[in-house]
Amino acid sequence: MTKKTMALAAGAVAAGALALGGWSGYQQWTEPLEGHVLRGYDATSPASTAPHTENVFTGRVVAFEGQRNIEGWTQDIYRVEVASVLRGNLRGTVRVTYGLDEGSTAPLKEGSTYVFATNAWADAAKDGHAQLYQGEMKPVDEAQLNVWKRTITIPEAPR
Repeated sequence: MTKKTMALAAGAVAAGALALGGWSGYQQWTEPLEGHVLRGYDATSPASTAPHTENVFTGRVVAFEGQRNIEGWTQDIYRVEVASVLRGNLRGTVRVTYGLDEGSTAPLKEGSTYVFATNAWADAAKDGHAQLYQGEMKPVDEAQLNVWKRTITIPEAPR
C-alpha cells in the first residue's frame, strides 16, 4: 500500500469512528434541551426556512384567538385568511400558531397581511399550522414577496 492509500484508509476509519461515536452519544440523550430548539436550518432566513415548509402563503390576520403551550413553548394562535399561495394548497381560513424560540413575539395586527411559511400540525383541522419562519414579521410588501418567491424555487427538504 502507498502512503497516500494508507492515509485515506486511516482518515476513513477515523471518520467512521467519529460518526459512530456521535450517533451513540445522540442515542443516550434522555433529557430534552431546555430553552433551545434544534433545527437543521436558520429560521430567521427565508432562503433557509423555505425548503422546510409545506406552505408559503400571504394571509390576512382575521383574529387573535389566544395562546397555548405547545411542547413547552408559548404560541400565539391567529385565524388567517389565505390571500395567495406560493407553495402548497391552502385555501380559505386557517389557524396559525406563532411564537419565537426565544423571547416573545410582537403581536400580528388584525387586518394586516403577512407572509406565512408553515407546516401543518399532526391534526391540522384542530391545531392548524405552525409558523416556521422566525424572522421579523411585518406586513407584506413587494420586496418581501419577491424574496419569498425566489426562495420557494429551492426544492423542499426531504421529510
